[in-house]
Amino acid sequence: MPNEIVVKCATTVFGDLSTAIAACTAVVAAVCAYFSYSLSKRIYDEIKSDEVIVPGTLHHPGLRVRKHDECVLRCSVFNKSPRKAYINSVEAFDSKGVKLEITWSDNMDELGTILNPTELLGIVDAVNLCMRRNDGEEFGKTTVSIQHSFSSKKIEIVYDPYAEWECMDEGKSG
Repeated sequence: MPNEIVVKCATTVFGDLSTAIAACTAVVAAVCAYFSYSLSKRIYDEIKSDEVIVPGTLHHPGLRVRKHDECVLRCSVFNKSPRKAYINSVEAFDSKGVKLEITWSDNMDELGTILNPTELLGIVDAVNLCMRRNDGEEFGKTTVSIQHSFSSKKIEIVYDPYAEWECMDEGKSG
């Protein structure tokens, strides 16, 4: 009988002890997993923090033939990251939000015809983004939306041909 009590006590103590050790191990593993996730998130955020695409101002390129110049816009796009980025989509919308059919690339000829429109444009340091309306009409107030590889959020640039005149009017009245 005394041996039976000792065996029962030992089984109860060691059974509870092994359960406690397993629970502690599970808690330690969860804490380690949380710290590992936190560290990997910080490293990822630090790597992504320098991935910045900066667009320049939209403007007409100054082609010799005015009619050709009015249906073409150009802007510089700068990559501030040491890693190569790419532009995979460029869309243009008029002042009413209607999508304009455009062709885009990083190169055009002297008449404003877009050369090699590949629908994918790599950016190492900087690139000229050239856009031409397919219908040959003049660009009025236009919002250009650029999708790039560093973010799922699109960059939007607004071209307003009368913005310079509005600034001049404000300067005179003030």
